[in-house]
Amino acid sequence: MNFFKRFFSKNKTLIQCPRCLGKGHVDQDDIKRLRQELKWRPGKCAYCNGKGEVESDMISKVAVDEAYLATNLSQTERERLINRDFRALERMREFNAETDQIIEEIKELHFVRKLDVEQITRLYLQSTPGLGPENYFERKRELMEYISKVIAHTK
Repeated sequence: MNFFKRFFSKNKTLIQCPRCLGKGHVDQDDIKRLRQELKWRPGKCAYCNGKGEVESDMISKVAVDEAYLATNLSQTERERLINRDFRALERMREFNAETDQIIEEIKELHFVRKLDVEQITRLYLQSTPGLGPENYFERKRELMEYISKVIAHTK
């Protein structure tokens, strides 16, 4: 089936991936260039799926700096997003709103309410029900790193 799909489909024009600049992975320079320091980590490029190239119409379908299009997105959800599926777009908007809300909440807790990283981390851990001991310390470390990053990025 894949053979026939390739054989009979029109050849689409491929361009260098504008997210990773053709490397197939996103590094700190890409993250900074796209102003996603608080939303992305270095790793395989989700925009081109690590290939370094995308179809030329991809840019009109999904913004290069779209945080929702990440490597942890399922292939099905990725395709829905690229095809502008209404529900996928709603999930994207919800994800972006929640992420922005968390960032703003951390800023308020630190800069307005004067809580330190440890106190903010405790607040978030308290709101995470069912976190077993095997995951607690890893989650705590990740939260502390992220909260510190948000604070440092805001200064």
